[in-house]
Amino acid sequence: MRFIFLLLLVVACKPNYNVDPSQVEKDLRAQSSQFPETKIQGETRLGNFEITLNEETPLHRINFVRLVKMGYFTDRYFYRNVYEIGMQGGGEFKDRLAYLVPAEYPDHLKPVRGTIAMARYDEGNPKKSSSPTEFFIITNTEQAARFYKQYVVFGKITKGLAVIDSMQKQRSFDEKPVIPVKFSLKLAN
Repeated sequence: MRFIFLLLLVVACKPNYNVDPSQVEKDLRAQSSQFPETKIQGETRLGNFEITLNEETPLHRINFVRLVKMGYFTDRYFYRNVYEIGMQGGGEFKDRLAYLVPAEYPDHLKPVRGTIAMARYDEGNPKKSSSPTEFFIITNTEQAARFYKQYVVFGKITKGLAVIDSMQKQRSFDEKPVIPVKFSLKLAN
């Protein structure tokens, strides 16, 4: 009986990461004053990196900071090595949240080396809305050029791009790292 009680207690304490899927933009904008930060620190076994989020993509910035502060990006993995393009990580399909972030495509934000973009689901997504939890870091400008206005660029690596490069050099099989790199994100000091 104690085990069941403890299990229920753990499940009840899990944060609700979702927002109402019918009013994502409204909900995120309403929370903007709670999540004004623009600097995120990433920690991995291969070293640390820093992300500076772009204020010109406010819905993506607010959503990302919100999930960082709620602890969503603690003990996650870079689980995909997109050959010659970058590293993808965050929430995986099994952790898929019940909402999408509306697309934000400022003309000058392009997928170039060191930028960070949100992944998206292609099927049933004509507006190209972003996954709230899956992101990738571009390591090759030329190879990523085709992603322009396909994936929302919402930040850049401002420290530790060599760490991302070393992750990408790890052995992979069919885009899956043999030993995925675990990371945790928190607000930068």
